[in-house]
Amino acid sequence: MTVASVHAGIDDAILRFSTPGPDHYADNRLVADGECYALVWSPAGESFAGFNADGTPAGESDRLILAAPLAKGGKCPETIFQVPAATYAELSGGEWAVCLIDTRDARGVPAGVAGGVPKRINRWGVVESGVTLESATAATAQAAAATVRKGPRRRIRTGTVSAVPADLESPKITAIDFVDGKVVLEVDGTVPYLTYTISSGKTLQEMQADTSAEVVDGGGAIEIKAGEKDRCRFFKVIRAE
Repeated sequence: MTVASVHAGIDDAILRFSTPGPDHYADNRLVADGECYALVWSPAGESFAGFNADGTPAGESDRLILAAPLAKGGKCPETIFQVPAATYAELSGGEWAVCLIDTRDARGVPAGVAGGVPKRINRWGVVESGVTLESATAATAQAAAATVRKGPRRRIRTGTVSAVPADLESPKITAIDFVDGKVVLEVDGTVPYLTYTISSGKTLQEMQADTSAEVVDGGGAIEIKAGEKDRCRFFKVIRAE
């Protein structure tokens, strides 16, 4: 699958797609330049079930066809998706959709894609206007590319939190220290597609997200600091959303 292709193969499926903007993240910030949009597919009569945090579809029958860092100026500029004829034929009769995805790391920078798959997904949202793909020969690609089902203009927002893969093991606190008025937790078993922080409380029943704690991207062993508030506190490493 390619983006912004100039030539289409015989019977390739062509989609021209854009959003009017402005598109937003769940925190109401304007979508950053280089953020990703994804073309997805679901079986006929089914809605797309969403994404896992590692960039894979959450539904067993759903397919991620392509993701690319397309956002510019708070929207998706006019872009051409090209789906090979064999892939399009295999998925004939299914439901196609385009999603805006939030791939930002702890610094607020989009993580992008690798091999057409997002490196991480925090949240996602379906572009409600919908899309239509049609097969076309190279000679008529331009005409077919213009085939897009127009819907009412709706705000595009990454409102749904991605799922954590079911087989993912929980991170472990391996050491704790106190340095310059900070609690320092050493944590192992983290993954690069999640961002972590701390929940804490005087009792296990009172634990909640610690607003004094750092937000840190995962990837093996990491260190998270939080303010030293009480003489006795319980800590737990959680996903930062």
